[in-house]
Amino acid sequence: MKVTKKIMLLSTAVLGLGIGAVAVSQTAPQSMAPQAIPSPFTDPTNVSVDLARLDAALNSISNFEGRFLQYNPDGSLDKGKIYLSRPGRMRFEYEAPNPLLVVSDGVTLVQHDKMLETTDRVPLSATPLNYFLKENVQLERDTEVVGLVKTPEVVRVTSIDGSGETDGALTMVFDANTLAFKAWIVEDAMGGQTVVELADLRYNGNIDPRIYQFRDDSDRRDRNRRRR
Repeated sequence: MKVTKKIMLLSTAVLGLGIGAVAVSQTAPQSMAPQAIPSPFTDPTNVSVDLARLDAALNSISNFEGRFLQYNPDGSLDKGKIYLSRPGRMRFEYEAPNPLLVVSDGVTLVQHDKMLETTDRVPLSATPLNYFLKENVQLERDTEVVGLVKTPEVVRVTSIDGSGETDGALTMVFDANTLAFKAWIVEDAMGGQTVVELADLRYNGNIDPRIYQFRDDSDRRDRNRRRR
């Protein structure tokens, strides 16, 4: 069974599609505009070894915080702050005029639209984010890897949902020398692509776990009014 439209809305927003987001009126530089995702295996005999190295690099990170730039298929740009703590927790704070806040507490994925004052929740386990935020990432086991391209600058691994419950492809981009996680690219079922580039990352620091708990200010205001 296909996942619901609401689940896809939440999960793809975090992965970079930003469905329903208000785009910043700024176009992406030509060098970062979405381009075709290469899908062949440049070194097919070492795919399992390469994936194990990428697993180890991801699993060495307990958390990070920094900034992101999101290049959308229409050429517009969104940006903001990202926080990630494995397992299961992530927070995307989009800058105005984009009204989205996306938070995962390890169990539930929440998308809050500050302009529309709407909040949607789905189980994290029902989204493609689940395997990416696992405590022990195993790309070869958890996804269907359809491409691994190595260049002197980067390593790109492209995967799809082998269960068939979600469409499209996700490409993760790593630095070829350090295996630092640099970016990801989402290609939807219609061929639209979104690039999310990470910057100014600080690894394995002290991140307040409370930032992964979503508090709806409107609910709190309603409770306060009822007490009066």
